[in-house]
Amino acid sequence: MISLGKAFLPTLFLFIVLSQALFGEAEITRSVFVPPEYYIGDPVELRLQVELDRYEILTEPLDFDAPEWVEIRDIEIVQNRETAEVIIKFTSFSPGTRALPDLDFGPFILSDQKIYTKSLVGEGESDLRGLRPQVMIPGARLTFFLLVLAVFVLPYLLYFLIKLIIRYTLLAIGKYHSSRPFRLLSRTLKKLDASLGKIGVRDFYITLTDALRVYLTARTGHDCISATTSEISRLHGFGLDQTLWERMVSVLKQGDMIKFAGQTLSKEEMKDNLDFLLEICQEIEKREDFHVNL
Repeated sequence: MISLGKAFLPTLFLFIVLSQALFGEAEITRSVFVPPEYYIGDPVELRLQVELDRYEILTEPLDFDAPEWVEIRDIEIVQNRETAEVIIKFTSFSPGTRALPDLDFGPFILSDQKIYTKSLVGEGESDLRGLRPQVMIPGARLTFFLLVLAVFVLPYLLYFLIKLIIRYTLLAIGKYHSSRPFRLLSRTLKKLDASLGKIGVRDFYITLTDALRVYLTARTGHDCISATTSEISRLHGFGLDQTLWERMVSVLKQGDMIKFAGQTLSKEEMKDNLDFLLEICQEIEKREDFHVNL
């Protein structure tokens, strides 16, 4: 057991030495701010002297979350075997002590690196200083772009949007007025349907044919109110089948016979004419080419 322990200790010591040689971490030996004192908006360089292991190669951080109060303009790495200089160029927009965001250089992560930004207002300085170069505040470019968009592009978008709204509003109003004749006819037909058996045949057909003549006047553009039934029959049939058109005209002829010749019809025939007119007028409404705006 003793001989085994003596043999294990040198092996363990050799493993620790090799581990330190292979996996040793980089060490920051010196940090300098240029200039040493800086204020809000000043361009600053943080120079870090880093001691490296011979197997370590620093890489420039690509992805890091920079807060709004600081702008990291550039990161430079100058490496010479076991030593390297890291130059972080930044501009601070917040006074006091703050920590830079974590920066991953590969062999090590720069974490909790404190910076101290001085404030002229806080220190009460009143001496005049020379003009400093203009500094672009973070987010200023986006604000300027949105302002230009609002001034030059937004009015055109609003113009086309309002124009589109007006167009579709006029179309909706036109469609509403265009369907008014059918709504009036449909309302009259439903009232007649509800009063079947309570109204005389002559009064029934006077109301029915008057409503139909008003509807045909609106849809054909011809005066069908004062025209004779024969004159109406010679008009076009809305592209309908000739049999359907003649059936519609026959309703007017039946009305003439009932009003002037005393002809009578059964309740079933009256109901059949109502259903037919409602169905055929619904078919005409689908043919918008025959909608005449008067």
